[in-house]
Amino acid sequence: MPPDPVAPRPLRVPPDLLAGTDAAYPITEGTHMPDDTPTALLARRYRRWLLAYPRAYRRERGPEILATLLEAAEPGQDRPPAREAWQLLRHGLGRRVADAGIRGFVVAVFAAALGALSGIALGSWLCWQQVGPMTPDKATAARVAATVLPMDAEDPSYYGQHTFWNPYSENTLHGGTGVRAGTVEFSGKVPRKADYRQLGSAVTRWMRAHGWHDVRYTITRFAPHTMPAAEITITGKRDGYLASVLIDPYDGANATSVELDVMWAEPPGHITATVAGGVFGAVLGVLVALFTSSRMRRRPRHLQRMYLGLCVATLLMLTPACLGNIPTASGSLLANTNRNHPGPSVFWGGFVIYGAEPLAILSLVPILAVLIVCLWPRTETTRTAALA
Repeated sequence: MPPDPVAPRPLRVPPDLLAGTDAAYPITEGTHMPDDTPTALLARRYRRWLLAYPRAYRRERGPEILATLLEAAEPGQDRPPAREAWQLLRHGLGRRVADAGIRGFVVAVFAAALGALSGIALGSWLCWQQVGPMTPDKATAARVAATVLPMDAEDPSYYGQHTFWNPYSENTLHGGTGVRAGTVEFSGKVPRKADYRQLGSAVTRWMRAHGWHDVRYTITRFAPHTMPAAEITITGKRDGYLASVLIDPYDGANATSVELDVMWAEPPGHITATVAGGVFGAVLGVLVALFTSSRMRRRPRHLQRMYLGLCVATLLMLTPACLGNIPTASGSLLANTNRNHPGPSVFWGGFVIYGAEPLAILSLVPILAVLIVCLWPRTETTRTAALA
C-alpha cells in the first residue's frame, strides 16, 4: 500500500467506482451503479476495509486512497491482497487509536482480549450446533463398533447420553473442558493374557480396512513398577463419529482389556470457525472501544464518568467466563473432554462455568448502555433572537 498520506495524482478510475466510499455519501436514485466487473468488486471490497479508518478521515481522504489502490491493482483483480488488507486494517485502527487517546487505547486493549475470547467461544459453539444433542443410540453405536473392534464386544454402557451432558464439570479452572462429550462405551472380549501390542495392531488394521481415516496409534509407557506399565490408544474418524480405543496390558493382577468409546467427532470447519470467531471478536471489540471512546471525549464529564463505570462493569462481568475459557480451550486442545481418553475439542467451556454464564449474559446490559450513551444525540444550547 502506498504511504499515508497519499499524494494526489491524475486518476484513470471511473468516478462512479469512488462513490459510496463513506456512509455519509448515500447513493441517490439515478446514480449510475457500475456492473459487477472485477474492478467494481475490487472497489467495493476496498471500501469495506477502509471502514477501519475514522469517518472524518474517510470523508476527507477515502476517495483518494481508494483511487490509488485501484490504479495499482493488477488487471482482472477482484479482491485486495492479504497484505494490503492487513495494512489498511492496521493503519485504520492506528488512526482510530490516535484519535481516541490513551484512555481509548486502554479500553481497546481490554475490549480486544475479551472480544477475542468471546468470539472463540461463539465460533466453536455455533459450529457444534450441527451435531446431534444426543449420543449415538445403542444400535447405531453397535454397528460402528463392529467396524472398529475385530473381536466380539459386550453390551455397551453410556457415559452421559447428551452430547454435552455435564456443563459444570469438576476442576474446570484447572484444565478441564467445562463440557464433557457423552459416549457409548464397549468392552472387547479378549483372552486374559493376550498381547496388547498384537491387539493394537489388529485394531489399527481393522479400522483402516473399514474406512476409518486419521487413524492414530499411540503407545504410552509409564514409570517402572506402575500398573499397568503401558497402554495403547487408537483413534479414528468416520461418518461424523470419533472412535477411541484404549488397550491395557496384562500385569499379573489385571487381565488385558480393550475399551472402545464411540462419540461425535468435531464438526467440519470447527477450527476455522473458532479462529474466525476470535479474529472477528477482537476486531469488533477494538472498533467499538475506539468508536465509543472517541465519542465520549466530546461529552460532559458526568457522562464520561458513567462511560468508564459501564466499561468497568462489563470487564467485571465478562472476565470470569473469558479467563475460564483459556484453560478450558487448552484442555480441549489436549482432547480432555471424556475422562482421560481422547475426545473432541470444544472451545466454549469457560462460558458454562457455574456463575460465569449468567454474568456473561448480564454483561450485555452495560455494553448496550455504553452504545446508547454514545449514540444519544447531544443537546445543544439554542439561542433565540430577541424580539424587537
